[in-house]
Formats: sequence, structure tokens, C-alpha cells
Amino acid sequence: MRFLHNGCGPDREGEDAMTHQYKSARFDIDGDGIARFTMCKPEILNPLTDDLRDDFEAMVNTVEGNPDVKVLILAGEGRAFSAGGNVKGMAERKDAQAAQARTRLYDAHNWLQRLYNIDCPVIAAVDGLAYGGGFAFALVADFIFASEKARFCSVFGRIGLMPDLGVLYTLPRVVGMAAAKDLMFTCRSIDVEEAKALGIVHQIHRSETLMGAVDDFAARLAHSSKDAIAITKRTVNGAFESTYGDVVDAEANGQAVMFTTPFHKEAVRRFMAKEPSLYDWDRMTK
Repeated sequence: MRFLHNGCGPDREGEDAMTHQYKSARFDIDGDGIARFTMCKPEILNPLTDDLRDDFEAMVNTVEGNPDVKVLILAGEGRAFSAGGNVKGMAERKDAQAAQARTRLYDAHNWLQRLYNIDCPVIAAVDGLAYGGGFAFALVADFIFASEKARFCSVFGRIGLMPDLGVLYTLPRVVGMAAAKDLMFTCRSIDVEEAKALGIVHQIHRSETLMGAVDDFAARLAHSSKDAIAITKRTVNGAFESTYGDVVDAEANGQAVMFTTPFHKEAVRRFMAKEPSLYDWDRMTK
């Protein structure tokens, strides 16, 4: 393990020190390049407090552009991945002005948009409630793995709010316009089977095997070319706003760079020498 900073218990020493003091999450990067960010305030359902906002931003600052990180896993302890917005905090800000609310959202998107496009695969492991902002956190992941305990809800309208934290952007792209409006207008919760049918959930596993399945998937992805994943991810994430010509330009420019990478050159060498491939999903056990 490279380092671990624990916001929900005593720190463990590692090779690197972290300047940010995590308060509502644990964050570690292991020796295989798997980073794990675990929200760990289960007694209050891992809400988006100011401390958790700071933890997310610090994690993004560490992971983004970090060659030691191959895959990022997001998780939550207890019966909630995250229950979303801190309603208690909203009550305490009952006299807040519109400008303050606007600033808070812009500040959140400074790190959330970076997390959406971060240069490695992101897997959300949902083993409970993913409501409101928690649903938003799951949707910025590239893959959602969920257990039978998972429930998803665009809950905002129940307290007279519109969806935020990117749900207006991410959800229609995953489920389509009509289904997104259904979930946003009704604010109904959906179980894991419906979430899978809608395309929100990538894989379903039993609660007791969920993290093992996530770890195995992450371990396989860690063998891939990070450069190729990063540029593919950014291009696909922007594809719905792009013309055919835009994608052609991204493809041509990106592929020109990929041909120069050490990963590609070693993969070609191995192919010519009839040696085992660097990255062959079908042949990997993990």
C-alpha cells in the first residue's frame, strides 16, 4: 500500500504523507495503483457535508494526473453509499441568499466536473442508498456496481429543489430523456433491478461479494494503457455534444499520440515476438 489517510479513525503510516486531513472519508492508493475513496460517516448516511466536500476535492487533486493511480473506486460505509445533501446544514442556512447557493454549487463543480473526466476508470460500489447528491456521485463514475441493497433516487424535488451536482447532465445521458424526467419529476426511488434495466447499474452482486467483484474488475483495468483509457474516456464523455467531425479530430489527434506511447510499442513488440499480451481481458483472471 502506498499510503492511507483515515478520516474515520487513526491514520496508518505509509510511504507518503498527505497534507489534507480527511474527516469524512478514507482514502488510500495501493501498490497496484488502485485508489479507494470510502465515505465513512455511516451513522448519518454519508451526507455531503462541508467536510466531505473538502475530502472529495483533496482526493481529486491527488488522483488527477497521478501516474501511480490506474483505477479509482468510490464507496460508502453502512446502509448508504451517500444520502446526498446535508438537509440539517440547509436548515442552518435558511436565511442564505441565492448568490451564496449559486457559489456553493459552482465550488462543488470545480472538483465534480474534474472527477467526471478524471484520467482513469472510476467504479462506484453502491451497497445501499444513493439518494440526491449520492446518486450524483455514483453517476459520475464510469461503472456502477451495486448490491441487492442498493436504491437510487433523484430525491431533490421532495424538498422543493431541482436536481443538482450534475444529475441534469449525467442522468439523461445514461437513461434517456423520458426516463430521466420520470425519475426527476416523481422523485421515486428505484431498486437495483430497475436501475440495471435502465442502464444505470453495470453489474449486480450480492452484498457480501460486491467489493470483491469491484476489486477484481479494477485489477483487470489496472493492466490497461492509462493514456489510452484517459483520452478515450474524455472523448466519449463529450461525444453527445460533438459533431462527427469533432470526434474524427479527437480520434486522429489522440491516436497519433497513442502510437508514440511506451505501452503501444511494448504491446507491438510482444505481438511480433509471440509473447503474452500486456492487456488481454479475455485471458486475465484478475
